[in-house]
Amino acid sequence: MLYLPNEIIFEILLRLPVKSIIKFKSVSKSWLSLLSSPRFINTHLNFSKNNHKNVPQKLLLLTPNQNLSKKQYTLFSSISETIVRVDLDYPVKSPSCVTQFIGSCDGLICFSVENSLILWNPSTRKWKKIPKESIFMNQDYYCTYGFGYDEFNDDYKLILVYSSKIKNIGYNEVKVYSLKTNSWKRIKGFVNGYVYSNSGVLMNGIIHWDSRPHRDFNGNDSKIVYFNLVSEKLGKLDLPSYDENEDVVWDLMSSKESLFGFCHSESQGAVDIWVMKEYGIKESWIKFASVPYYVVPGIFDTSMFINEDGEVLLIDGERLVLFNTRNNIYKDLRIHIPDTRRRIDMATYNETLVSPVFDDEDGCEFW
Repeated sequence: MLYLPNEIIFEILLRLPVKSIIKFKSVSKSWLSLLSSPRFINTHLNFSKNNHKNVPQKLLLLTPNQNLSKKQYTLFSSISETIVRVDLDYPVKSPSCVTQFIGSCDGLICFSVENSLILWNPSTRKWKKIPKESIFMNQDYYCTYGFGYDEFNDDYKLILVYSSKIKNIGYNEVKVYSLKTNSWKRIKGFVNGYVYSNSGVLMNGIIHWDSRPHRDFNGNDSKIVYFNLVSEKLGKLDLPSYDENEDVVWDLMSSKESLFGFCHSESQGAVDIWVMKEYGIKESWIKFASVPYYVVPGIFDTSMFINEDGEVLLIDGERLVLFNTRNNIYKDLRIHIPDTRRRIDMATYNETLVSPVFDDEDGCEFW
């Protein structure tokens, strides 16, 4: 009878898909113990994050008229390669639900559905409903989110930023949810600024949003505000300077360890794409590319993903396309998207065994 050392078995199991690992938990008590151990889960997580060539990323796409069926695609290390489509169920379905992705980290996806906040691992199908947090502000307020991992405290955190205007000055309140303690706490908000942006962009344990002193101001007043998940400190970063009379609007994205800024300029009729080469240094912003609107008219409003080669994933009508910002060539990925004028949400993630619940909680499993 062939005998394999435990170390070899460990390495073999590490390379299996999550679905197979879950099935193998029923082989024996010893395998159940091994595959459920923090050591195996953490090692598998690191393997998944650092081996994109062998463990492709997944893309989760949500269109407004398909609220009840998210579609999952496979993103290889170069997303220009073959993409495989599969259907994927998800928790808390509702006949009239409005769903919005908040963020993705270590295989966990955070999203809101109606008035609920959900933390979900689509690979294991385990999910957790996050307790609601009340907020007291005037009627004219805007809410945005951020989600990420606090490496020092081994904790996943959800950030809520509520912004309002008082006497024409941006005012905000910040609340932090800890998965480890299953509780919310309030911290001091940003000094000023109306955080009027999409969900925060996570990079190296820091969540970033673009903000402006007041919602009605032009985008040239924008800065980046950030939240450090470990220190729970707030801060600001400068964006590249534009003429004070020029009306520009910013979007943020990240790829690996690079922070990108998409500057929409109506007067120039183009989208300028900037990358920050040295984090925190304004002078290190370099214009990566400038794409005229006539090249890809309108579809930069639905940019969803950028990689280190400058390829941007875009929605063009009913198509998912990959646009190369260096040579202005785009490739049809042959994935049909139902035509809609409403926002389309997207999240990328790695297959992991990370659980959205702790051992002493009542977790939910959805198959």
